[in-house]
Amino acid sequence: MRILQLRLHAFGPFTEATIDFHEGREGLHIVYGPNEAGKSSALRALRQMLYGIPQQSPDDFVHKYAKMKIGGALRHSDGTVIDLIRRKGKGNTLLNSKSGDAIDETLLQKFLGGIDAD
Repeated sequence: MRILQLRLHAFGPFTEATIDFHEGREGLHIVYGPNEAGKSSALRALRQMLYGIPQQSPDDFVHKYAKMKIGGALRHSDGTVIDLIRRKGKGNTLLNSKSGDAIDETLLQKFLGGIDAD
């Protein structure tokens, strides 16, 4: 799986921010910046986009829980691309970014190749 894009719609200190990973052939990206720039928040967003936003998230300091959303685009090794949004909630939190329809978590599991959050 390759991460193509991370969209921080409403997460931590971010509102409608995008980190684009399309460029580069080698598959390694280094994210750097000054202290308090949001690097750790972006890393938490990536993990929570893939595995879900926990019930008690520390990343609600700008956006209330009901508004928290993270989006992204992933490419599987077979070339398939998924473009999704993860919202905070109890059920059907994984959505198609274009239609807004719920996506079955098993589709994302194909991209993750059995790797869990731990």
